[in-house]
Amino acid sequence: MNHPTWEDFQRLEQEQRQLKEEVRKLKEQMTEPITIPRIELDPGGIQNRLDNHAEILKDISKKYDEQEQQLTLIYTDIGHMKTDVGVLKGSVNALKTDVEDVKADVKSIKATQSDHGEQFKEHSERLIRIEARLETMATRDDVRKIEATQERQEQLMQAILSRLPPKQ
Repeated sequence: MNHPTWEDFQRLEQEQRQLKEEVRKLKEQMTEPITIPRIELDPGGIQNRLDNHAEILKDISKKYDEQEQQLTLIYTDIGHMKTDVGVLKGSVNALKTDVEDVKADVKSIKATQSDHGEQFKEHSERLIRIEARLETMATRDDVRKIEATQERQEQLMQAILSRLPPKQ
């Protein structure tokens, strides 16, 4: 649908004012009676002029009706636009609220991540200490080897002691 522009609207208002002014002037026009000593009637000429004036008045009336329809259309469109702006304002307010909620959530996530970073650092330090202890601790294989070595040493000591003369 082709919507009239503001300039069209102003132009139509101006034309309407001019037409109203012309109609007002035509209504106010009063001529003073002229005394005519002799009347010569030209019925065809007067009738033609009256017909021409009637045609002009019809055109003026037609333009007036068209302008009235266009103004009605403009007012209707403006009403719809105001409604649309109200809806958009509501949508913008809802979006603002949603954005504020998202910002709060992001802030909360950042704080949580910061806490996790500190916890990861603490856990990393604990793991390093545990690994250091594990490196110095003996494993089961190490314990078995030590026990086997002690057993061999005990056997050697028994053999050495058995070769020694009894104590006097």
